[in-house]
Amino acid sequence: MDTFARKLCSQIDSSKNSNGFTINPVGRLNPNYGTLRVWASAGNSIYHGLQFAVKKSLSRGLQVSGNYTYSHAIDIGSSWHSGAATANGSAAGDAYTTDFTNPRLDRGNSTFDIRHRLTLNYIWEMPFFRNGHGLVAAVLGGWQLNGIWAFQSGAHWTPFRGGFGRPIFEELKPGACSSASFDPMNCANVGSDYNLDGEANDRPSASANNVHATDDQWADGFHLPDNFFSAPCLGCVGNLGRNTFVGPGYWAADTSIFKNFRIADKFQLQVRVEAFNVFNHTTFQLGNNDTNSPQFGQAGGTFPPRNLQFGLKLSF
Repeated sequence: MDTFARKLCSQIDSSKNSNGFTINPVGRLNPNYGTLRVWASAGNSIYHGLQFAVKKSLSRGLQVSGNYTYSHAIDIGSSWHSGAATANGSAAGDAYTTDFTNPRLDRGNSTFDIRHRLTLNYIWEMPFFRNGHGLVAAVLGGWQLNGIWAFQSGAHWTPFRGGFGRPIFEELKPGACSSASFDPMNCANVGSDYNLDGEANDRPSASANNVHATDDQWADGFHLPDNFFSAPCLGCVGNLGRNTFVGPGYWAADTSIFKNFRIADKFQLQVRVEAFNVFNHTTFQLGNNDTNSPQFGQAGGTFPPRNLQFGLKLSF
């Protein structure tokens, strides 16, 4: 049995890892077979949410409302293999299962789990010169100010060790990694297949189970301590949970101002000026999550900068 009570079907020898569990140094659960493709409906998920909504019409044409959601989405996999990603990377636990015979190892936060989201919006139909006549009323009346402010916490993601599926051993003692005299106590796995099941992209062990990085870290890379990630014992699963790292948060303000002109009883012309991300706030996207890459932790890009657009709308 391995560290999560699954027998590793070694038919090469009876070597054991440091926990006393049988392992197969070739990197296959059963070396009599090559790749076996298994199709099964084994996924499950759960969602909890708490929502608040407030809406208030104030005097002088002002209306404000707000919505807040606290939620938690949990599953054992959020994407299909073609997605191959926890946020665009080949992270174990989403498209790649840590152990297909025990999918519960990957139970954790969904990749789309957003814990907090708050939105505020307002509409102000300015009352000035609303019922006036003449040139002054035409210029200063009929204005409308609108806005939406959105804030949310970051998405969850998983670090993984990328590389080939075959195990790569480092001999700490001469002959320790040969099949004839395999010695797990003096043979270290420096590859990407920690549990020796023939599949790479495994999660490593880590000195902390979660990291909530700052914007500066997302811009320049995490630069975590060299010993933050480590390989588990041979044939073992790392202690790092799935999707325990939190990505950068998001906030943006969209605003618009309208000017309404009544041309005749049946015609109204509206001039629209709209600004998206009006403060031009930089929000990073999730990026490189391969701990084997020098670019680990660097953002994959940013969300759109400020965008201005103008329009005319004729109602009749």
